[in-house]
Amino acid sequence: MVPTFKKAVGVALGSWNPLQFAVQQEAGGKESAAIAEWMVGIIEQYFYDNEDLEPEEVADYLATIMDQELNTLVDDESDVEIGKCLCHLYQLCVAGNDAQVMDELSKMPKCDLSLCRIQEQPDVENEDNAPLLVAAHMSGLQLNEGDKLSANTCNGQTPKELTDLERQHLEDEKDGWTVIRKGNKRQ
Repeated sequence: MVPTFKKAVGVALGSWNPLQFAVQQEAGGKESAAIAEWMVGIIEQYFYDNEDLEPEEVADYLATIMDQELNTLVDDESDVEIGKCLCHLYQLCVAGNDAQVMDELSKMPKCDLSLCRIQEQPDVENEDNAPLLVAAHMSGLQLNEGDKLSANTCNGQTPKELTDLERQHLEDEKDGWTVIRKGNKRQ
């Protein structure tokens, strides 16, 4: 065990907006803060139990925990960024570069929950209204460069057929999951 690494994991997860937002919103129930604390130890142990972890593996592990424990789907690729950060910090800790780790931790950006928001979802109790509600929801989405929604959605026309991923996101949101997507902050 590397003592500095536990602190590094704690600081990294403490600066991760999706995790802190899920805690603030009690996405995992009243135990959300305890789950976030538990994650520090479980992530630390994950590194000790697995050699040569890749950032994507760490990201998948984080996403699984967020999904299973906090009912939150991370869809903004920040899990990959945290995975890269944790792999880098672990390598520094193992090499005995504690001073460099502490320096990097002091420069790590703080969590900014003002960048997070909950998107209200229409009530889809009546399945006959579901296509209309989906169309209304899709026309209100903010498109960012790289999004794969049709341009017709922006100008109020009926959206084209949804992709499997878009359909899954809508289903997840309907089921009460919190989906965090990459996008620009709306003012």
